[in-house]
Amino acid sequence: MGKSIQPSQEQIRIIEEAGNLVITAKPGSGKTFTIVEKIGAISQRLMDYQGVIAISFTRKASQELESRCKRKGIARKNHFFGTIDKFYISEIIIPFSKILTGEIIPLEVRGSISDYPVYEQLKGIKDDFSNKELMLLLEKSLLDGHIFLELCGEIALYILNKVPECLLYLKARYTHIFIDEYQDCGEIQHNIFLKLVDNGIVGTAVGDLNQAIYAFSNRYSKYLFSLMSDNKFIHLEITHNHRCHKTISDYSLALMGVSNIVLNDDPRVFKVNVEGSDENVINSIEYNLPILKEKYGLRNNNDFAILCRGNETAKRASQFLNTDNKLFIDTALDRSSSYWGILFNDMLSSFFSHKVGLTTILDFVESYLNEEFDKKRFDKGLTILNKIFSVDEEQLGKQLDLFIKFAELSYPEHVDVEICNNLKQILVDEEKLKSFKPATENEVSIMTLHKSKGLEFKCVFLLDLYKWILPSEGKWVTDEDYTQALNLLYVGVTRAIEGCYIMQGTERYRAKQKDFWPAEESPFLYLYNTPILRKDITWKDNILVRQS
Repeated sequence: MGKSIQPSQEQIRIIEEAGNLVITAKPGSGKTFTIVEKIGAISQRLMDYQGVIAISFTRKASQELESRCKRKGIARKNHFFGTIDKFYISEIIIPFSKILTGEIIPLEVRGSISDYPVYEQLKGIKDDFSNKELMLLLEKSLLDGHIFLELCGEIALYILNKVPECLLYLKARYTHIFIDEYQDCGEIQHNIFLKLVDNGIVGTAVGDLNQAIYAFSNRYSKYLFSLMSDNKFIHLEITHNHRCHKTISDYSLALMGVSNIVLNDDPRVFKVNVEGSDENVINSIEYNLPILKEKYGLRNNNDFAILCRGNETAKRASQFLNTDNKLFIDTALDRSSSYWGILFNDMLSSFFSHKVGLTTILDFVESYLNEEFDKKRFDKGLTILNKIFSVDEEQLGKQLDLFIKFAELSYPEHVDVEICNNLKQILVDEEKLKSFKPATENEVSIMTLHKSKGLEFKCVFLLDLYKWILPSEGKWVTDEDYTQALNLLYVGVTRAIEGCYIMQGTERYRAKQKDFWPAEESPFLYLYNTPILRKDITWKDNILVRQS
């Protein structure tokens, strides 16, 4: 028998906490172990007819959680383990639609509304949940025996609101609800979770802050951050094997509005003042690279990254840096906010990761297609991706049709001809394809903030944190633009493991005018209590001036 693993003090506090929790954890921090231990502790106190709801966003993750609970000897009783869609369908829609419609109708899960033109209007329900005509059409779809997978959250919420017996049943049967990967929650999932919590089911939301950064197509989770600031929830962290140094993580949380963060260690976020333009800033970075290698015990240049707001700054940084470096060009896919754009970007990055053994085909397909509810579509996707990932890089230009077929399987409602044309150009452009490959050991990475999503570096230098640049300003700038800019800064800060250096010159280069302009600091540098969570220092081109 293996040695029994004992929970840490952080994990013990989570296991013993009786109220609503929002837990933030990093990969490798033992979050699944903690959830299993907490479910085990709760199970000992349950009546025979009671259970807990344990939801994961993929079938693989839910199977892993259930398997580990069984190995732990936790009696299943009436526990629910499964994906969020399975919970909606099996626990809400199927048992309570008959009360909603007044009819007992055999229901079947349907993959796409597009296959049923009479219900085409239901696509608008996501934007107008209060539309009575759409609600009647939704009820008609149930009377006709259809559960549209892409709308199962909306159907479940509608039933929760219209059928009181549903909430009474869930509260009587389940005492607790756990949702893992909460950063992937959309508005409907968040509202259902809060509705259950408000009706007495104790809620635990578990999120990975590394992944809570995608503003595009609602792939970032403002809902995770909102729970962290909600006084109905206690926010606890699992910091073992934490990717970022705690002071970097704390700084990033403060940026997003999490209050009451206190600096308890020497800060690893620095605002670095440099006299001059971006060339002087890059020169100061170059001079300090060996000093920082010694400070953080680093050996390779690819432990460092220079992150910029746009391609122009990145190109200039690469030009000024004499040290070997790799410039990653920001492509149309990086800037895309469409479903297909994000998918194609992910496919290309994963293609090159797969070539060096960092990504498996099965893991990728499982993140986009649901095997449990549509195995035929899942198997088709697996076949397509196997074909794409098996070719050499030089053959990618011939795989456009397969990329499009996989996108049609994943997001049939979001066809994007323009993005397909962008992808076509990238697949035959050697320089653009290079931007999806990792740097070699002797190269400093230089890229945009968009391009850095999902990556990590021991030490990061952030450029372009100036007024008018990050965030943009003007009458044309929307609240969403501001949110995306703030999320980009969050991306940049949390790419750093050991040190994050926010570089500030006294002049900034204006690409359109091809001139220099007096630089003013970004207002993001003074959000909430961030100034007291970092250290201000000054560098010169060739001399490091240390400040106490």
